[in-house]
Amino acid sequence: SRIARMMMVFNRLQARFQTWASDSNRFTLLGLASRLIFVLFLMNHWISCVWYGIGSSLLDFSDTGKTWLDMEITSKGFRYRDAGEEFQYLTALHWAITQMTPGSMSVVPQNSFERGWTIVCLVIGLFASSLLISQLSAKMVRVQTVNKDKLQQMEMLAHFLTRHHVPLPLAERVRCQVRERSMMKMPLTIDDLPSLSQLPLALRQELWCSIFGNVLLSHTVFYTWCLSDDHLLHALSFRALELEVFKRNDDVFAPMHEAKKTYYVRSGRLQYAREVETHVNINPDEQVLESRSFQEDKPKILVKSKDWASVIAIWCAWSYVGRLLALDVVDLVSIDVERFLEALASHPWIMSFSRDYALAYSLLAEHNDHVDLDVATSQVFGAMPIENRLQFQIPLLKSFCGKLDNRAVEQYFPVRRNRLSESSWEQLEEELRKGKCVITLGDDCQLQRTVVLCALEISNTDDQLLVL
Repeated sequence: SRIARMMMVFNRLQARFQTWASDSNRFTLLGLASRLIFVLFLMNHWISCVWYGIGSSLLDFSDTGKTWLDMEITSKGFRYRDAGEEFQYLTALHWAITQMTPGSMSVVPQNSFERGWTIVCLVIGLFASSLLISQLSAKMVRVQTVNKDKLQQMEMLAHFLTRHHVPLPLAERVRCQVRERSMMKMPLTIDDLPSLSQLPLALRQELWCSIFGNVLLSHTVFYTWCLSDDHLLHALSFRALELEVFKRNDDVFAPMHEAKKTYYVRSGRLQYAREVETHVNINPDEQVLESRSFQEDKPKILVKSKDWASVIAIWCAWSYVGRLLALDVVDLVSIDVERFLEALASHPWIMSFSRDYALAYSLLAEHNDHVDLDVATSQVFGAMPIENRLQFQIPLLKSFCGKLDNRAVEQYFPVRRNRLSESSWEQLEEELRKGKCVITLGDDCQLQRTVVLCALEISNTDDQLLVL
């Protein structure tokens, strides 16, 4: 168990080096070399222990009456057996290492047991050393191949910049950016694994749902949709969702570009800043964009893991009014809106009762400074007529009162739901029907109750408050 713990420590150190390293290939090579050296020393330690045990314990069974410990170290008759334990162990370890390397050693077998163990060690060393060295050599060749491609790209870039007479300061900035970005370690996406396309369709759909199902079910509206149909989660995950990765300082979207995707942040940090003033038409199919830039500095909004962005693309035609910039290497789940709506087209009842949500979302977006990101679902529900929002609220409430009939939602929901008691369910349903509150999924994917408060403020033309 001690050896297993030591191996775990080495594996964790290698993983940490991979995270910290800007050049992951070199650090992976360093981790592999360290692990191979450790395994080599561990194997030689065991061999040396057996070698020392044969020499110290099998003297009575020696067919020559001697062991290697009886060999003389000096001409005055001082033997290995007379030396200290540290010297005896180091001598045994030295002998073990020479069985796997071309090194020489003055200690030789003195009886048949020792001779037989030496032969066994030579055979073990032949295969073990060849295997360890081949792994290290293969990794070094791979690193050299990758570095060769990078160097070739840098040479081509230098030739391109020189041929087109790019100014030296700009050329240096371009080279620095290319060098820095080429060393970034990027998470794998589905496009990086073409072998997945060879899987049977049913297995691919199951895999896609396993990857993306928890993302869709973490959003209140999408969760409610999937409750209505056992196959909708599989259809949306397989047809409309994909993985995207952005490097540091990449723009996920920029002002004046048409919004065609919705994003969910899996890992990394982004920064959003609004740059253009807009006016949203109450018709969710149209909006008017004013291209006048803001003069004053707008606060920058940090977008982090589990946040949504560009959700408005689902609810109305939209062109971005701000910029979403990656601060780190960012791993996103993107929803292709066109394919998303095509998958929903076979569920007209969902499209029907979601129109009121889209209209309320568009109205709230007009007064939202970070409209390109998301509008809180509780605010949208609060802006809808009670009878319309109950089409979302009641199914959501019922799903937290007992076991779901929808197997897909039950299987891929991110967390275990906290069940409501019958009395809590009845009280909450009464509040929902009277419009006293709305319910959504919170950040922990548990039921979250939001109370609706109304305040009246009356002031005169001099902005003096009269009634609150």
